[in-house]
Amino acid sequence: MNYNLKKKIVCFRVDSSLQIGSGHIERCITLSKQLIKKGVKIHFICRNHVGHMEKRIKQEGFDVTVLPIKKSFSNKLNINYKNKYESWLGENWDVDAKETSEIIFKKKPQWLIIDHYAIDVKWENLIKSLTGVKIMVIDGLANRQHNCEIILDHTYSQNTHLRWKSLLPSHCKLLSGPKHALLRQEFISEKKKLSKKTGKIKRILISFGGYDRINATKKTLDAIISLNRSDIVVDVVVGSHFPYISQIQKLCNEFSYIKLHIQPLRIAKLMSLADLSIGAGGTMVWERCYLGLPTLLISIADNQKRQAAAVHSYGAIIDLGFYKKNIDKVIIRELNKLLSDKKKILSMNRKCLNLMKISNLNFQNNPTKFLCSMLFNNYKNK
Repeated sequence: MNYNLKKKIVCFRVDSSLQIGSGHIERCITLSKQLIKKGVKIHFICRNHVGHMEKRIKQEGFDVTVLPIKKSFSNKLNINYKNKYESWLGENWDVDAKETSEIIFKKKPQWLIIDHYAIDVKWENLIKSLTGVKIMVIDGLANRQHNCEIILDHTYSQNTHLRWKSLLPSHCKLLSGPKHALLRQEFISEKKKLSKKTGKIKRILISFGGYDRINATKKTLDAIISLNRSDIVVDVVVGSHFPYISQIQKLCNEFSYIKLHIQPLRIAKLMSLADLSIGAGGTMVWERCYLGLPTLLISIADNQKRQAAAVHSYGAIIDLGFYKKNIDKVIIRELNKLLSDKKKILSMNRKCLNLMKISNLNFQNNPTKFLCSMLFNNYKNK
């Protein structure tokens, strides 16, 4: 395929849904915002899952093609596959690859960026054979092979290269570790204004992502309310598609010290104001750590468990394990410990900041800017 070398174009193959969540789309939007500053035109390719984010993508000014989904796949979302993420694609892998290829032929991008746990080397091989496009993959699972030029794994591990051994082609550039996390500009800006922590918990942030289908938010609120600590401000963050908004709104209205924020535009500010966070894993782990925010972390998806344990071992968070019915009792126990342990809070604060040190990248502490430079400076079109 002949590419227009005068135009810089990047396509994203990424999905969101009630099951997948919103994090994959959000970090691709973050990268896209930095790419357009370099004159790159962006096009998203997404499947029409329940909970897709076409409107959100268009609100940011990006084009998007929404691929159709068959009823047979929408009804299979909870079936256990050999690869438990297989159903996330919403179509047979080869059909999805061919549909994506048709869009690549039309758009002629220099790069296809994939952020999808259902896509592996078979899909990528077919795309490359049909289009020849260069591929970058965002993936922290290290559980399947890829055929790509760049892979971004921003998870924390002491043996990242061993995790990816035999899963990547020899020419692939591996960008590993939290220093490569895709952070929005609001976090970069807020980092410069951080105030020194005292170790005293005066404000708590609750956030379990955009959807929180199991309503871990309610369990966490119940736990905090039971402590009867009206001297502690509580910020509750939920997405606009959160299915229990009315229930949580009613609960928050009963207590003057609890504030509900629906799809806030400045969550980085809320994180910087907080002394402790209670929430899920995913991209938010790195956002919190970047701003030095200690966290009681509750995994609400299988792919969050390993990362939670790893960051806990480093000392930056306290891993409360996978969500369970009595998680409120676990939260109460750990909160009571931390409320009288300033040294632990300050230690976690320091560990968070150390984990996210990225000054060696020399891009104004902005890993997203560093990645954009790699895409269009280090890899020239032939």
